[in-house]
Amino acid sequence: MPILSKFVAARINCLLASAVLLASAGSLQAADSPAPATAAGGARPDGEQVLRHDLQSTLSHLAETGALGQHPDQVSMRMDEPAQRITTLGALVDSTSARSAQDGLHVLGATPDSTADRLGLRPGDVIVAVNGTSLRNLGADEHGRALAAATMRSVVADLPDAAPINVNVVRGGSAVTLTAAVQSVYLPAMHVELGAAAGSAGASTMTAVDGGGCGRISAFDVAPRGERLYGVRILLLDGTTPGPYGTPSFRVGAGEHRLLVAENIPTRALGVGEIATLRRQTSKPLIVTVRPGKTALIAAQLHLGSTTDLAHGSYWDPVMWKEIDESCQ
Repeated sequence: MPILSKFVAARINCLLASAVLLASAGSLQAADSPAPATAAGGARPDGEQVLRHDLQSTLSHLAETGALGQHPDQVSMRMDEPAQRITTLGALVDSTSARSAQDGLHVLGATPDSTADRLGLRPGDVIVAVNGTSLRNLGADEHGRALAAATMRSVVADLPDAAPINVNVVRGGSAVTLTAAVQSVYLPAMHVELGAAAGSAGASTMTAVDGGGCGRISAFDVAPRGERLYGVRILLLDGTTPGPYGTPSFRVGAGEHRLLVAENIPTRALGVGEIATLRRQTSKPLIVTVRPGKTALIAAQLHLGSTTDLAHGSYWDPVMWKEIDESCQ
């Protein structure tokens, strides 16, 4: 059952992420299934209707194909997904091997309304550089796939909302530079339970993470990389270990709270090679004032000029980078 659970969890995770992305574009409807009921007057169904409809469709497909096993009523699992910020180009490229991307990434298509679509990328284009980063002759990863694709994803993911992106392509033998503004999509935190965990066989629930209370402190990693902000872990909240383990958002009373925060800055962002793994000062205190009905978002601020001083921790500081309105009832 653990292998089955991982398989089903992966399928449903993909569905939920895709559902929110498509819903934000107003195009969430399966081509071979009836659309969810609409409100009076033909209004577009709300997000919950769409998610429920597509989740049921996916579960039905998994059951019909046998992916849920011989006893679907006994499947039991729980998945928690934190809020996510997703910034992608939306280009379908050939990354099957280093050879296929030796001269750059060959474009096969572009997702409608994506950044790639707004750039005007066409099938047959060869992407040779993104924002000055070359994609030629980068070799392959341990699975044999072109590293150029991962490099392009990394460059795009690090851009803040509405930042300009310049894509150099070869089109019909001529060099062309395409420019557009990137657009991020924010996915809400989700909690999904299937089977007995949800209280009845085959049932599913989707609820906001950590409801109730007067305010929240959140370590959801949605901070813009373009502002050198990265993920953190909250080790202590007012002197105690917050729980349950792995929960990135905590309900708290309004007022001042003392945190001990550990940085999750990737080694590559420090720009000093593998020596970055030797850093010692990876946790620091932070005092946060939480207001009623607000969520304080916490991140690690990277100081690029101090990345050679890893032992003393001057390369980063914990910050409350944003405050958002969010009911905690």
